[in-house]
Amino acid sequence: MIKRRLFNLLLLVVLPVVSYGADCPSAKSAKNGFLLRNSGAISEFRPAQGPVVAITNSFGSSEKQTVYSYQGLFDLSRSSSDERYAIYPLDGLDKLLPIKKNGHHVIPFVPLDPQQSSDKWTLELTVTKRETVAVGRCKYEVFRIREETKRGGERVELWSALYSPDLHATLAKIYDEGTSEEAIVSYDYIQSLSR
Repeated sequence: MIKRRLFNLLLLVVLPVVSYGADCPSAKSAKNGFLLRNSGAISEFRPAQGPVVAITNSFGSSEKQTVYSYQGLFDLSRSSSDERYAIYPLDGLDKLLPIKKNGHHVIPFVPLDPQQSSDKWTLELTVTKRETVAVGRCKYEVFRIREETKRGGERVELWSALYSPDLHATLAKIYDEGTSEEAIVSYDYIQSLSR
């Protein structure tokens, strides 16, 4: 009797671990959506129309942020109660995919903001390497992609994305890469969503 109870107790401990390890979203299951989480945010990814991914970000108890992203690689729009951001890419998206190591793409775009739309803007994407990244117990092949935004030829923003082409998601962002100020913001949990 005691052996049977110990066995049942062991099953209760082991089974959640086994099912958790088996729930690593893949290229196929990501089409149903998935959730990424870290200590500061919960992000729900769902495919929208065509190459657009809809992402809902929740930051603690604050309001939600809605993001529409091109293949989960860069934001086309972000909106929340205190932010409105949108861009219109003018060219270059047809050559972006599939992503390849050492690829370099320049995407001219127009910010959909009257105060900024008269300037020339570009997003430069440079694929620097391929690597494996762990999110919880799940491992994904990613490309490290340097994303540099320029306004009139002057740098406005620079960071690197650890981008999973299977999930169409950026799993981590690296700021001040290669310096003593380097900071990595990454997800540490992933879970499939039902449709």
